[in-house]
Amino acid sequence: MVDLGVAVLSVMRLRPVRLQREAHPVRARDEDIVQLILPMHGTVNATWAGRQDTVNVGDLYAHDLTHLEEMNLQPDGRDTLELALVTIPKPVLPLRGDAMTPLLGQGMPVDNGVSALLKRFIQDLANEKLTLTPADGQRLGMVLVDLVTACFSSLLESRPIPRPGSQPQALTQRIRATIQRHLHDPDLSPRSIAAAHHISVSYLHRLFQQHGHTVSAWIRDQRLERARRDLADTALTDIPIHAIATRWGFRRAADFSRAFRTAYGQSPRQFRSSPLST
Repeated sequence: MVDLGVAVLSVMRLRPVRLQREAHPVRARDEDIVQLILPMHGTVNATWAGRQDTVNVGDLYAHDLTHLEEMNLQPDGRDTLELALVTIPKPVLPLRGDAMTPLLGQGMPVDNGVSALLKRFIQDLANEKLTLTPADGQRLGMVLVDLVTACFSSLLESRPIPRPGSQPQALTQRIRATIQRHLHDPDLSPRSIAAAHHISVSYLHRLFQQHGHTVSAWIRDQRLERARRDLADTALTDIPIHAIATRWGFRRAADFSRAFRTAYGQSPRQFRSSPLST
């Protein structure tokens, strides 16, 4: 097992086995994680929410444990099956759990695009797990979460575009994916976001109000979280704080410092020098 800070990578070697969920209520911790399975030798047959899928070598499969009913693990001419298993807490991902549901319980296309990058990244992590230091794991965990977010967002965006008033949750998720890609742009605003999705600014605000926050506040929180990650990364200690602020769309260092202190209870400089940030 490799501790990646915000995620865990396990490379497992298993004999043929059939796993079934017992008839007891789903534990809260099972509801709060997403798992990615990448078989390296053997086949995984999974049943999730009544949907069956076969995951072969080179495939990438995503699920949570809430609706997982059964898994059959079968080697292919060997005594054991080998797979890489990535476990990520849902709160770490900037995507709402219900927005991810259409992607769960099925294989993902991995021939090209972000999904192919994610697959290769997991393979490389599995192959290099013994050479990684704890600090490497922390940094690579952040990269992994960003890749999973980009992959899920890309797959969601490839789905049919909902009209305003139709499937508002799907539309909100598409908008959030757009925001994630443009956090570095200081001109990102409710008006530019609404224009990009061909909706009114007032409708955009209503979509976000349904989830208890404003558009501007959500953008600010996402920028602050990205900046916090950079400040915690020991490989970036030579980059000035103001440069990190600019990187994530803050025009003025003073505005960034004030927002950071409000969100995390200390200044960016204090956070970076704290041993708890590393």
